[in-house]
Amino acid sequence: MNSKRFLQIYVLAVLIISFAIPVLAAPPTVVIKPFTINAAKDMSYLKSGIRSMLASRLADNAGVNIVPTKAGADYTLKGSMTVFGGSYSLDVTLTSVQGGQGRKFYATAATEGGIIKAVDSLSWDIAAKVFGKKRPAAASGAPAPRVAAIAAPAAAASPYQTANPELAFRAGLQGGYGGNILRPRGVITGAFGFSKSQNFRFGLVAMDVGDVDGDGKSEFVLAAKHEIRIYRRQGNRFQKIWQMSTSERYAIHAITMADLNKNGRQEIYVSAADAKRPNSFILEWDGKNFVKLAENQRWYIRAINIPGEGRVLAGQKGGFQTLLAPGIYRLKLKKGQLVKAGMVPVNGVNLFDFSIADLDGDGRNEVVAISHGDKILVLRPSGKVMWVSDDYYGGTTTYLGGVGFDDINKDLENGSYEPPRIYVPARIIVRDVNNDGHPDIIINRNLSSASRIMGKLKSYPSGEIYALAWNGIGLTELWRTRKIDGYIADYQLGPIKKPAAGSKNKNSAGTVNLYVGVIMRSGGINILSDATSTVLTFPLQLRSRSSQKPAAQ
Repeated sequence: MNSKRFLQIYVLAVLIISFAIPVLAAPPTVVIKPFTINAAKDMSYLKSGIRSMLASRLADNAGVNIVPTKAGADYTLKGSMTVFGGSYSLDVTLTSVQGGQGRKFYATAATEGGIIKAVDSLSWDIAAKVFGKKRPAAASGAPAPRVAAIAAPAAAASPYQTANPELAFRAGLQGGYGGNILRPRGVITGAFGFSKSQNFRFGLVAMDVGDVDGDGKSEFVLAAKHEIRIYRRQGNRFQKIWQMSTSERYAIHAITMADLNKNGRQEIYVSAADAKRPNSFILEWDGKNFVKLAENQRWYIRAINIPGEGRVLAGQKGGFQTLLAPGIYRLKLKKGQLVKAGMVPVNGVNLFDFSIADLDGDGRNEVVAISHGDKILVLRPSGKVMWVSDDYYGGTTTYLGGVGFDDINKDLENGSYEPPRIYVPARIIVRDVNNDGHPDIIINRNLSSASRIMGKLKSYPSGEIYALAWNGIGLTELWRTRKIDGYIADYQLGPIKKPAAGSKNKNSAGTVNLYVGVIMRSGGINILSDATSTVLTFPLQLRSRSSQKPAAQ
């Protein structure tokens, strides 16, 4: 072969290799269209989360690149989720932009918590059948053809569970008494129904109950993001006695009440903030109107109880580059300004995360807190962890930080970024509700596995209230309400009412009402959009201590 011929063959080979390598190396590209949700009730909060999660799983499992638009994509993926009979079905179609019939895939989940496994299994099914990726053994537990990633079946139905929470809720609205308090240890067993207030056309953010005018009767303070209303309860109806609008710039995130100036009327402590800093104020009834004792305070504020000391006002500052600066302080009101009056004896928590209680009666206080992952923590004041719950509790849509609900699709499509929010945990009530001489914990559990996994997409279609007691090694359940169909925004216990003189019920130590503020329905991801709220009242009858003593042997 002469040199000229060899050179021609060499150049041709180089050209073939140079064109072939990029073609072989370039991964396929897929554009994922927004999912369609088919459900009897609004579950749009799952829409973007499923799309984002599937994009991540396909990129990892199939080795594809996810692109924002059809231009330049090799494949288009369209999908839907259908909710029927409590189960979830994911159906997707993957179509080549070159034409031809799309390939269909599906997966199912028995519960909302099983959606993540279903999405992962769905992505492996696509990866194996379209892109030739071998499913690892750990991911191949489901049947190969048309895989249905069904979550493990739940344990046998407990006698304390409601077969149909919506029907139970409606029965309660109609005056039915179907045992709405479950496992009542230390509470007199029997009919525990609830009553319901009228509906309120606003999105409830926070509420508290207390005597604002010194007449010995409780009033209800209900707050939306930019509005405060005060009601008196007359039977099952709430009569509005006062209302004010607040600054559109600063959103309310917490309401607490306490008579800290000892004049017989409870002040209303309103904690509010914009995206960067707090701007709180204090209201009090002056005999004719509600007036501001302080305003424009650069503190997040909350009235708390410290055993052995009583009610105090606690506060936390905003930081220069953080929403919450370290340190929680006692605050005093001097000439219309809040000033520091010492530290609150807690470490490792933020202002709204905790309550203080001597759970075991040893004279030393414990700190009961909610972690950012919605687990209950029992801590020493030093911050040392004594116990962590296995189950999730709390759950809230109220947050500090960025204003408005982000669109997770923007993160997926154009890389936009919003600084992390800090969610304001649910109220932790400390009260002896089984009348055994030791404090118990009242806390909610808003129900939604997806909301705890999908970051900023928070939506809770139902919830429960729990009473927990310290058993020496951890908190254990005393009782809980049945599922409440709606998002539990806030809750509070009223004062204990002693039995009437001459009462023949020697087992009763009195009654106390549990008040639960609920958002009954919402407009998609933004639960406060066009919301309808209500207040449920659960009457609890407490056992006397003598009736709880074991019988003599």
